[in-house]
This record gives sequence, structure tokens and C-alpha cells, in this order.
Amino acid sequence: MKHSNSKASFSSRLTEGEKLIEFLNTLSGYDPGDEALTATAFQAQTNALRVVQEQHTSKHHDYSKAALDRRRLFEKEANSISKLLPPIRANISARLGATSQQYHDIKTLILKIRGQGRRITITENSTENTISRSEKSFGSQLVYFGDMITLLTNFGPEYAPINESIKISKLQSLLSSATNATNNVSQKLAVYKPLIATRRDGFKQLSATAKRIKDMVLSQYGIDSQEYNLVKGLKI
Repeated sequence: MKHSNSKASFSSRLTEGEKLIEFLNTLSGYDPGDEALTATAFQAQTNALRVVQEQHTSKHHDYSKAALDRRRLFEKEANSISKLLPPIRANISARLGATSQQYHDIKTLILKIRGQGRRITITENSTENTISRSEKSFGSQLVYFGDMITLLTNFGPEYAPINESIKISKLQSLLSSATNATNNVSQKLAVYKPLIATRRDGFKQLSATAKRIKDMVLSQYGIDSQEYNLVKGLKI
């Protein structure tokens, strides 16, 4: 059975698990012959998974906050990387011409930065692969932006903008801030990422155990029994 990966769904599945435990405790003569299929064992499994769910939510919040702070430097603020690219390109075009090699090289780097900047939305239930692609895109933008600063520095007096926000010193400061923000995200992700697999595997195991319990109830009481009707519709 497939389950929605929304936070509400995970919480709902834990609630359904609690209902299964309540029903098992009311069943007269329920004897699975396997400790793993008892109400006590299933309660312990559910309790452990609830702790994982809470940790997952907390560490995702920490990661999301750090990622939002980083995104401000890359695209949200007035002097973010993405918003400084047009005035940088315009300065080179005005000073050296749109047919100059300098303009061509800067334009190429801008296209590379923008090509890596496609927004990848990260939610609490994003996969490790999606998060990895997002982090890689920010890392690539940092590299290309650093290359652009190096190139602008090499232009010497040919790059001398009046606009304070696109002067070399300001761009270097922005690169440093964006790098620090990216490193902070990486630190938060290192704590959060293992919980993705832990929660995924935990719910997979919980569902498998619940299925075995339902089968045991069916085996003991019969397919048309009231006992089986109580548990068969629970979505765990």
C-alpha cells in the first residue's frame, strides 16, 4: 500500500497505529504467538517512531531556516548575487562594448550562474536526491560567481564601476557571506539528512508490522469477524 509522504500523512499513520494498539488491547483471546505482533511491542515501535518524527521536524526546521538565510544572499535581497548580475553585465557592455571578449566572458559566466539557479523547492518530505541537487546548484553558483570576481579583477582599470554594490570589494564580501551561509546549511543538513532515511525506513517497518498484525487477526477471528473489521481499514 502506498502512502502520501506529507507531514499530515505521517502523523495520521501514527494516530492510526495508536488505534490499532487500542483495538488489540480489547480483543478477547488475541494470541499471535510472536512477541513482535503483540500490542506491547507495536506500542514500543510506534513510540520510537514518534520520537523520530519529532526529531525530523525539528532538524528540518533548522535546515530550512539556514537555507532561507542563504537564499536571501543568492536571490532575495536587493544586493543578492542574482540581482547584481545585470548591472555587472551592463557596466562591461557600456565600458567595453557588447562585442568585446570581456563582455562575452562575463556573459558566459552569468548564463552559467543562472543555469544553476533554477529553484528546487525543499519541503520536509523532499528526498535525499532532491536535496542533493539543490545543494549542488548553490555550490556551482558560488564557484561561477568566484570565477566572475577573478575575471573582473583581472580587467584592472577597465572595470571601475561607480555603483558601490558591484565594486570588487563588495562582490568579494558578498561571496564570503554566501560561502559562510552555504557552509551553515551544510552543517544543518548533515544533522537532518540521516533522519530522512530513518523516518522512511521506520514507517516502512511500522506498515509491515501492522500488515502482519492484521493478517494474524484475520487468521484468528475470520474475515467476516467484528475483530477483523475493527483493524482492516486502518492505514498505517
